[in-house]
Order: sequence, then C-alpha cells, then structure tokens
Amino acid sequence: MSDEEYDAIIDINSIRFLNKEGWKISYRQGKEEEIKDILKKAKKVIVSILGHSNRGKTYILQKLGESKLKSGFHVHTKGISIRIAEDILILDTQGTNAPLLLEEGEEDKRNDPNFIKELEHINLCQIITNYLIQTFIIKEAQILICVVGMLTSSETIFLNKVKKNCRNNKQLFVIHNLINFCSKREIENYKENELLKNIIINFEERDIPSFDENKKQDLFNKYYIEKEETNEENNPSEVLHFILGNDNYDEIKFYNESTINFIKSKMDIKINEKINIIEKLIEHINNLSSSVFKKRIKMKTNEINYDLIKHEGEIEPKDVIADELDNIIFIGNYYEPSYKYYKKGEKFILAIEICSKIKEGSLKVFHRPDKENNELESFIIKGERLVCGKEKKGNIIHNFANKRLNAKKFKLDFKINLQEKGVKSISDPYEQSIKNGILLLSFDIIDNNK
Repeated sequence: MSDEEYDAIIDINSIRFLNKEGWKISYRQGKEEEIKDILKKAKKVIVSILGHSNRGKTYILQKLGESKLKSGFHVHTKGISIRIAEDILILDTQGTNAPLLLEEGEEDKRNDPNFIKELEHINLCQIITNYLIQTFIIKEAQILICVVGMLTSSETIFLNKVKKNCRNNKQLFVIHNLINFCSKREIENYKENELLKNIIINFEERDIPSFDENKKQDLFNKYYIEKEETNEENNPSEVLHFILGNDNYDEIKFYNESTINFIKSKMDIKINEKINIIEKLIEHINNLSSSVFKKRIKMKTNEINYDLIKHEGEIEPKDVIADELDNIIFIGNYYEPSYKYYKKGEKFILAIEICSKIKEGSLKVFHRPDKENNELESFIIKGERLVCGKEKKGNIIHNFANKRLNAKKFKLDFKINLQEKGVKSISDPYEQSIKNGILLLSFDIIDNNK
C-alpha cells in the first residue's frame, strides 16, 4: 500500500467467494504488524461512512481525516477499508447500489441465455454481501456519516432506513455532497427549493461559526437539524445535515472548510473499549448467517498471518426480499413494506405489500395532522405477519423463514399530503382487507377539495 491508500482493507468482494479464495486482508506496507496489533485491540472511536456508491464518501473521509486517499467516479472502495487516526478508526465502504462483481471469464457469458439464471444468483449474493457490510458498520460505529447527493425520494428512503437502525447513543451526520454546485447561489437554491421543502423531513436552520480568526463569520454558512416528532428507541437523538459544494471554486472553498471544521467540532469523541474489529466482523456475519443462508456458516481468520477470512463449507443463500436500494427489508427491527395510496370514489386507500396474512389483533393504525405543517398527515402503521415460510407472488419468492420474532413484524412511519389527492380530511375508522398479499386500508373521505 502507498501513502495514498488505507491502513487496512478487508476485501469483502462477495459471499460467493468466501469458501473459495476467501476474503483477503491487506495492511499498509511496512506497518503490517503495528496495524494488526491496533486492529486486534483498538481503543478508538469507530466512525463509519455510508451511502450509495459514487456519492463521494472517500472524498469526505479525506476532508475529515486530513488524508490523501484516491477518490473519484472510477476509483471504487473495496469491502471495508480502514483508516486509523489518533483517536478514531474510520470504516469506509463502496456503498449500496454497487456494480456486480464477476469472476474471470463470466463477462464473456453475458450473451448466453443460460447465464441469466446464474446472474440472478450472483445478484442475490451481492445483495446479501452489501447487507452484511452495511449492518456491521452501522452496528459498530459510535459516529455515522451518511453521504447523499440531492435529497431525492430515493435518498430520503435510504436515510430513513439508516435512522431506524441507529440507537440513541450514536451520532448521525448527513452530508449533502453536491459536487456539481459551484456557487453559493446554487447551494441557496437547493436549500430553499429542495431541502427545506422536503415533505418527509422537517428541518431547523442554524448558523455555522467561523474557525478562522482572520476572517469574519460567513452568515451564509448553515447547518440543519432534523425536527423529530417522536423519540423512539431506535432513532438517533439528533440528526445534523450539512451541505458541501465543489471546493475547486474559491467562493465555495472557505465555505466547505468552515463546514468540515464544524463537523469535526461536533463529533463527540469518547474513547471506546478495546475492540478487535476483524473478529467483530466475523462474529456479526456468523450471527446473521441463519437469516440469510440456508445453513449457518462459521467463518474464521487464519490466526498466524491474520490476512484471510474464510468459510470451509458450502454457502447457500436464501431467497430474500430486497428493495431498490439493495437493502434486505425483512431484516432489522421491523419489516418495512412498500406502499402506495390513492383516492377511489369516496374512499382513500392505503395499499401495503405485506405478502402475508396478519396476526389477529396486531394491526395498529395511527394518523393525525402534522403539527409543523398543516398540509401533511402523519401515519404510523404496525402489525405482525402470520405466515412464516415461502410464499410465491408473481415470479418472486418471498422467504420469511426467520427465527427472530422481529422479522415477522412490520412498521411504516410516513407523512403524506392529502391535498395532492384532492382530499381535505379522512375518517378515523377504517376498513381492512387483504388481497394477494396486499393489505388494503380504506378510509372514508370526509370532504373533497373542490
């Protein structure tokens, strides 16, 4: 490794290679033993950087860690890449929505019709691999940095999934890395027209102080705190958002530097107990293996060189449900089903894809006007699925075979604008029915908008 690379890389390419060549661990050249010793008993704060592929996660890591890592659209982070700083240990990943990893010769099969079925297996292995990586870096981190682009609906959904896997003792920073924005005017337009008008997340704007004694505070510099209505156990206590532009432009450079310095000042560095990060990873995957594999696996590292993680037996992935972000959605505290809503005659319908029946008496539905925005209606819908096993819906097999109780539960927490559907208000009582795995909740429309 050169000075422009990480201190250690756990090359988690795909679970399908785990019982072949295994996952190799490489260390910075000339410091192998020193880094191995740190990783075996690191007494540092774990900082994880996550987000979709090609959002600039490694670039943000450079700024926060003052390192010279290679980054760009054609530079892809491998597996879990680790950077060691004075008090922190940073975990970087390629992120979700990453390209499929093919073995040598597989690219030549792309025009072979028989390779399509094999591609489905390759894709399934990649989804499970991404899930195992992302859940690990979220679980172990005390500080999470989520890098997004424009806060589109897709990015908002991803961010909500991250928040639902965070606990109160974690800090969560969201960085909007807008590399195409070259002026403060573009950032201001994004803030006013996109960020502050997001219908799912409400923000409170705050000032960022100047960190340069020779320069006055730039009143343009802002950060944004999410205003949460609930203090649920699995949500971080405070979520802070920051916007960065392209610092190749002088107008943006000082603004970016102030923002990065402020993020560093807000990071609550509390030294962690000693932790063996590689053994923690192995323990994490072994514990989750019964959820995503047909047979539980037992990975281990070679104790002498400490440079390879391998599983000696077969690896057979289960059929799993994953969303468009490659998140396995039946894993976690609650299954988060897809849903849609529409007006039908004098009824307002919520259609929720649960692919199952519901345990009697478990369904709970709450809805009320949003306190901060009268145009929005807040919904919380909880329930427990009755069926465990395989159930076919179209050409997709949904597998709910999971011993953990939480995998049977589902939960939705969202806000919608009734006005957009020409509806002023809806009734509290509702009717429910299930058809082809779709839970239909029907509300009476009290008054249509004319």
